[in-house]
Parts: sequence; structure tokens; C-alpha cells
Amino acid sequence: MTSGRRVLPLIALAIAGCATVPSVADRAFASGDYAAAAAAYEEALRTNPRARRDATLCLRLGIAYARPGTPAHDPERAISVLKDVAARFPKGIEAAQASLLVPGLEYEKVLTAELAAGQARIKSLEVGLAAARDQGRGLEAAAKATSEQVQRLRASLADKEVQLRRVREELEQLKRIDLQRAP
Repeated sequence: MTSGRRVLPLIALAIAGCATVPSVADRAFASGDYAAAAAAYEEALRTNPRARRDATLCLRLGIAYARPGTPAHDPERAISVLKDVAARFPKGIEAAQASLLVPGLEYEKVLTAELAAGQARIKSLEVGLAAARDQGRGLEAAAKATSEQVQRLRASLADKEVQLRRVREELEQLKRIDLQRAP
């Protein structure tokens, strides 16, 4: 009986040690420190074999990376993690939640790339516009065409920013729903 009493504290200590990293990650996640949560979840996945079988932990890692406006925001990594959740836990609620987030993140990625390309194009056109204006009156027609193109690109860029903002808001709503459902 005495040896059984000695083993129980050791088992409890081992379980507590395994639970430390995920619980630290969960606290960081709940407090909105997604960078710390992502790092702690990654550490748990690296060091704790049971963590790889925890669908909620994996889903929260994906959400931590999906959260825009945070240092952890990494849509590529979020998509990868969330697709992995959907593939490894196909029958769980986490798979459904992950599958809902992936299209929005993929669309955000496309819009972000288009936004960056649009911004680069605008800068390029503004430089071209300045050069055309320096050449004088003979190039006024070219300057006008470039200016119109800049305006169209700005309008397009504004549309992309509105779309991106809407996608991010939808992602936020989905994340809030996911967080409310989390055990």
C-alpha cells in the first residue's frame, strides 16, 4: 500500500508536467497574446507526443496564426495548421471549424498579395507621373493618362482594402464563435 502512495504523486507530477505547456498556451490564447500562445503550442507539439493528438490544441494554434493584427499573424502557417487539423481529425468539430477558416484565410492571402501589387504599381506610376510632369507641356497627355490610371488603381486598391477588411471581420466573427464553443 505504501508503494502505491508513492507512485500516485509521481504520476500526478508527470501529468502536471505534461499539462504545463498547453495550459500556459491556453492562458496566453485566452488573454489574446497569440504570439505567446503560438510559441507555447508549437513547443507542446514538439515536446509532448500527446499534444499532436489534441485537436483543440492544434485548432487553437491555427487560430493564433490566423489572427490578423498580431505579431503571430501568419496566414500561410495558419492555413497549413488548419488543413492539418481537418485532415487528421475529420470527424471532430475542430475539423469543421478549421475548414470554415481556411477559405477566408486563402482569400485574405490573395487580397493581401493583390493589395501589395497594387501599392507597388501605384508607387511606380507616381514616380512615372512625376517624371512626365518634369518633361513639360509636350507630355501633358501622357501625364493625364498616367494620372487616370493611378486613380483607377487607387479605386481598385480601396475596393481591395474594403474586401480585406470585410474578410478580416468575418474571420474575427468566426474566431469569436470558435472561442465560445471551445471546451
